[in-house]
Amino acid sequence: LHCIVFISNFFSTLSHSLLTTTHPNIFQISVYYIIILLITLSIKTTFSKKIITICLSCLILLSITVINIPSRDLQIITFDVQNADCFLIKTPQNKYFIIDTGRASYRGSKAQANSIIIKYLKDRGIKNIEGMIITHFDNDHSGGAVDIMNNLNVKTVYINTFKDKSMTSINIYKTLRTKEISTKIPKGIIYSENDFRLNTFIANSQEDNEKSIITHLNYKDFDMLFMGDAGTAAFEQLKTKMPVNIDVLKVGHHGGPNVVNSEMINHLSNKISIISTGPNAFGHPNRGTLDILRNTDIYR
Repeated sequence: LHCIVFISNFFSTLSHSLLTTTHPNIFQISVYYIIILLITLSIKTTFSKKIITICLSCLILLSITVINIPSRDLQIITFDVQNADCFLIKTPQNKYFIIDTGRASYRGSKAQANSIIIKYLKDRGIKNIEGMIITHFDNDHSGGAVDIMNNLNVKTVYINTFKDKSMTSINIYKTLRTKEISTKIPKGIIYSENDFRLNTFIANSQEDNEKSIITHLNYKDFDMLFMGDAGTAAFEQLKTKMPVNIDVLKVGHHGGPNVVNSEMINHLSNKISIISTGPNAFGHPNRGTLDILRNTDIYR
């Protein structure tokens, strides 16, 4: 057994030795094993025409189930990356956008992009990303950006500055140049199709969190606001541009202090609040923030 495992591990480390496929469902697995059993039975019965016909029918059925029929609905997925941020948006025209990328690897652990985000995308056959919005260069928001760019076809990356000096941003800038990915500081609407649009705002601030890229998603009568790590200071500056009566608010900075106030909630009138948080030493989410959001449905 040790020899077999060693051989498998050795060959799996060679370049181009692994092929990632979409994850089969229970029905596909069942049909697959029925085909295997039918092939075995046909050998035993000297290739009976009846069994071969059934086997071919099952093979055709299995092939049909592999065909991906794209849906025409809007989907927003909140990844469980604990005290970090990552969201996937599928537009009605089946274009994909990622907002933030979770944390980078730490002390030998896998980056969240590899263990959660890329695994999810490849599992569903998603290879092309229309746009990736890196709200700012904190590790818990941009740590997986390089992994995503190296594993997927990212068309455009949106960042809030070309002048950040952190190690995370330096690696991202380098990867963007190496892979020649279109990079922009967003101004206003970055994407629109029929009844769907993504609009962006950036506050003029010296404070890193407050100058996060804020994204407003609008589809028909549905509105969602992604605050990144921005809070009340950014909102006050951009208030006249902000939407009113939204459905969902992605609360800034993992629900920390000074990310919402009564004026902001009265303006937005959101029904649902999402706080992307997990075990942490920062006191997230803040008790005062939760108190302000008490009249909304809170998901965390």
